[in-house]
Amino acid sequence: MERVLVDVLRDQRNLGNKGDGGWKRSALNAAAAVLSTSFNVNVTSDNVKNRIKLWRSWYGIVSDILGQSGFDWDGTKHMITVENENAWNEYCTVSIL
Repeated sequence: MERVLVDVLRDQRNLGNKGDGGWKRSALNAAAAVLSTSFNVNVTSDNVKNRIKLWRSWYGIVSDILGQSGFDWDGTKHMITVENENAWNEYCTVSIL
């Protein structure tokens, strides 16, 4: 479902339905319609908007981790890697505080 949503949003962006202020209502409605039809579920534009907010939150977390010493991005596995356990333990200690 997420892959379909990404594809629809990419297409909507290419149609000019995303600006600096965010997604136009028509883009959110189009995404909701495609998801509802494709998966036979009731998806609203608010559901789409909330999923985008969640993605933004995840992006912030990943960006924060990658900004720390000892962390890197594995482009093949599409995941964060850590050089050693000490870097991870230090990040967890600092992040919790």
